[in-house]
Amino acid sequence: MQALVREEGVEWGTQEVGSGLDQACDALAGGETRKGMQLLFSTLGHARSVLDGEDWKQFCRDCLTHPLRELVHQDPIARRSFARPRGYAGDAVLLDLMYQTEMPERARASKLGQELCQFMYEQPSAVSLRGRRDLLARRINDLAEEVPDARVLSLACGHLREAHLSQAVRERRLGRFLAVDQDPKSLAVVQRELVPLGIEAVPGSVKAVLRGQLAFSDLDFIYAAGLYDYLPQPIAIRLTRTLFSMLRPGGKLLLANYIDATFDSGCKAYMEAFMDWWLIYREEHEVREWLQDIPRSELATHRLFRDDVGNLIYLEAVRR
Repeated sequence: MQALVREEGVEWGTQEVGSGLDQACDALAGGETRKGMQLLFSTLGHARSVLDGEDWKQFCRDCLTHPLRELVHQDPIARRSFARPRGYAGDAVLLDLMYQTEMPERARASKLGQELCQFMYEQPSAVSLRGRRDLLARRINDLAEEVPDARVLSLACGHLREAHLSQAVRERRLGRFLAVDQDPKSLAVVQRELVPLGIEAVPGSVKAVLRGQLAFSDLDFIYAAGLYDYLPQPIAIRLTRTLFSMLRPGGKLLLANYIDATFDSGCKAYMEAFMDWWLIYREEHEVREWLQDIPRSELATHRLFRDDVGNLIYLEAVRR
């Protein structure tokens, strides 16, 4: 491993990295799952904090040659992310595993795989993920109380699990609910499970929205919860302007993005090294930049807030 760096005058290199990975491997192989993952997170998190750019990417590639890979990929979450059966990490089935909604894959895993899956379920990033789903369900319920026959759009909806938690959806108290995604398999789940409740499954991508090939108007609530973590900043800014233009006066846009929280750095390093799952982490000033192309005459109010865990930034903007 070419990880020779200096931090506060102390060399931290191949011997320390190898020792940390070896100890984590021994612990996992010996049935000490929690200890092994804590050692692995600590080693990877430190490496991520002191290595930049291509050095960190090379480090991640080197990690995949370690015997740890065979162990941690017994976890259906890690294995699915790395294998990318739908062509991208973080697909809707993987999120279901982190919600503990999609259980057959977990049930088929080895004992170690099931323990690793549970460990990942407990991580702050996963807690934030479930909190995001729950927040969206509450927002949908609140909207139904405030606006008769409200019109909603979810972009990159996945399996739309928040709708399952929404009493307003179950009681069909919304005027229209558009669920847009470019993954036909995700939309098939929405079609099967939620179309009977009045939700419309709509094929569509970010490109189609930006090109005007997929457009809506007079919407009361638009949200994109798990999308912006993958978008370059210029695309995020353009998409925000486009989505905002689809709102009626008084309509709300809600977007979310993970931050690079220090306390959760080990998990993020593990996601990159062994799951090949790379998010674009942002801070408040970068999220606020998404509004820069919206005319101030159209923007009534906006606010930024973090989730209870401190892992997610939300941007809420209201159209004048």
